Amino acid sequence: MMRLLDSKKYIHDLKKAVDRNNLSMLHGKTFFVTGGLGLICSTVIDVLLTCGKTGKIYVGARNIEQFKDRFGNLDNVDYVAYDALQKPNLEIAPDYIICGAGLASPELYTQKPVETILSNFDGLHNLLEFAKQNSVERLLYISSSEVYGKKDTSESFIEGVYGKVDIDNIRSSYPIAKRASELLCKAYCTEYNVNSVIARPGHIYGPSAKRNDKRISSDFAYKAANGENLVMKSDGSQKRSYCYSIDCAIQILTVLQAGKCGEAYNIGHDEVTTIRKMAEITAKAGQVKLLMELPSDIEEKSFNPMNNSALDNSKIKKLGYRDTFTVEEGLTHTVEILKELYCSK
Repeated sequence: MMRLLDSKKYIHDLKKAVDRNNLSMLHGKTFFVTGGLGLICSTVIDVLLTCGKTGKIYVGARNIEQFKDRFGNLDNVDYVAYDALQKPNLEIAPDYIICGAGLASPELYTQKPVETILSNFDGLHNLLEFAKQNSVERLLYISSSEVYGKKDTSESFIEGVYGKVDIDNIRSSYPIAKRASELLCKAYCTEYNVNSVIARPGHIYGPSAKRNDKRISSDFAYKAANGENLVMKSDGSQKRSYCYSIDCAIQILTVLQAGKCGEAYNIGHDEVTTIRKMAEITAKAGQVKLLMELPSDIEEKSFNPMNNSALDNSKIKKLGYRDTFTVEEGLTHTVEILKELYCSK
């Protein structure tokens, strides 16, 4: 089976984004990336490899066979056994840590709320301690736009203004874990001078998602690439900041090299897109139909309660970032790349 980094279209997109953005402050640096086989962090690694001027990249993950499939035989990339639920025994000396490990599939927030909370908070705590004791230059924590909670206004979220999170709803295990972890970053920055920054991705999609990723954009992309009709379980009116994984990775690295210590930055897109519009673009790219169906009780419990989770990108733009791909380009390219990887005869 073809690997993602063998896709000509994917490589073209990576080079286009890297050429458009200045990541020169990361040249010669070594990285430890946890969650390095996931949707976001594997793309961060792809961007670093495309830059071609970094030092060693250590990928923290639980499955060495999946690592070999994704990054095996690359001289600059090494596997490090890592589980966010366990205290790590690290024998590496990275300049930068990107903390992206943790449960990130909506159905698990209700099925495994304990692991959802601990993989975020304890996982981050262990890495902050490592950073403090080993003079790591900077740690970046990948949080989530879900920290903003639910609101009734139509404006996009800006950093520092928050809505409500229902602490009596077990689905809130995820946003509350992210909120607590963000504050832990700020606490280490304030009390111990650990240089840390926070990235808050919105709704990220891309061909680096795994087949079993149940987030709607990932699930739909694989189905469309496979020629399956798409079935929506709501009217799709919810507003989102859908962002192509490559644009997301560039933003994360921009925050890493230029963000202010202790501060959080939205990771989204200039365009605000409804779930229905995302589904329509994805269906068109795969030349399949978009259908409607009522959700089951279990499915409904895992739904994101935020009707509007659009993000304001003004703060990260002040660091010099600009989107490379439109939402339509990113969604279409995702389906086309997945077809190339998995569905070509």
